[in-house]
Amino acid sequence: MRLILTLTLAIALSGCSLFSKKDGTEPMELVDFEPTAKIDRIWQRDTGAGQGEGYTRLTPAFDDELLYVVDYEGKLSAINRLSGKVVWRRDLDETIAGGVGLGADQLLLGTDEGELLALSQDDGTELWRTQLSSEIMSVPAGDSAVVAAQTLDGRLTVVNASSGEVLWFYDNPPPKLTLRGRPTPAITGSAIYAGFASGRLMAFNPQNGLILWEQRVAMPRGRSDLEKMVDIQASPLLQDGILYLNGYQGRLMAVTRANGRPLWSIDSSSYQELWLDNGELFVSAADSKVTAYNAAAGTELWSNEQMLRRQVTGAASVGDYVAVADEDGYLHFMNRSDGSFAARTRVDGSGVRAPLWSDGERLYVLANDGTLAAYTLSGR
Repeated sequence: MRLILTLTLAIALSGCSLFSKKDGTEPMELVDFEPTAKIDRIWQRDTGAGQGEGYTRLTPAFDDELLYVVDYEGKLSAINRLSGKVVWRRDLDETIAGGVGLGADQLLLGTDEGELLALSQDDGTELWRTQLSSEIMSVPAGDSAVVAAQTLDGRLTVVNASSGEVLWFYDNPPPKLTLRGRPTPAITGSAIYAGFASGRLMAFNPQNGLILWEQRVAMPRGRSDLEKMVDIQASPLLQDGILYLNGYQGRLMAVTRANGRPLWSIDSSSYQELWLDNGELFVSAADSKVTAYNAAAGTELWSNEQMLRRQVTGAASVGDYVAVADEDGYLHFMNRSDGSFAARTRVDGSGVRAPLWSDGERLYVLANDGTLAAYTLSGR
């Protein structure tokens, strides 16, 4: 029953455009504006079958020179992120549920059958695989010592990075109704930070699973299961000893890494990834409002409400601009100074669910059909 409910909710979150009647729930129509920036597509590649029919958000991984992208059928590609040239490809013959994670010289993937895979970054050769308790919807994370993954049944499992041997696990059974997906744990040498569908962020000792601290991001409210949903869907974002996190029907918070003490918090509802750059935190809300915050104080800098209900992705900054993509495949660039529109293009009609990524100069976008493109932006 829980699986049916999560699938139903995924449709509810992404499917407003299925209904043509205009009753205030349909996606907002795009507004016209005078472009103040020029978009250049550097390269574009077909990377396979894309996201498939399920509500997956298969996410690419990036290192210094290469990006790694996988489709739901298990076709894995390593691509030079500057030129778009394919360096190697490997067919895993697995149905992938989460995106590509990076460990120490490892690529990490999870399947819909609950298998956690570790592959060589050099050529995609399999290093080990470990059976976990259920479907792995999160992007696994790892370092030289451990690999961590969260499964749909609410379990966080930590394994040895060299062998895949299970070291420990923590069960946090989800409520009856949840968003379909799980956040990616954040890993340091001293702690693993994981968010759960119960609305809690928890810190664990990486070696033995001892709970170091926990912080409530949201409390269930209301009478219905839908009203009570408080999932943490966005992955904890760690920078300079501070964890930033957001919950669905919960709060946007900054807490200390050492003990989870809140530095600031505001009411918020989001299931998209956060983006932090140069002291500014960019958030795409559940209703697709995009807001910029001062990361140190949590004060709002600006917001853009001209894409409501268009199911925009999490934001990414590139130079003087902030970008999001939407369910119809449009890529929107906003001025970083005030959130006003600067430019727009269409990546692909299949839409975009995967988070955007930027190296500061180039923006990378993966469409639902597997089209991967790199863009730059310049003032007119």
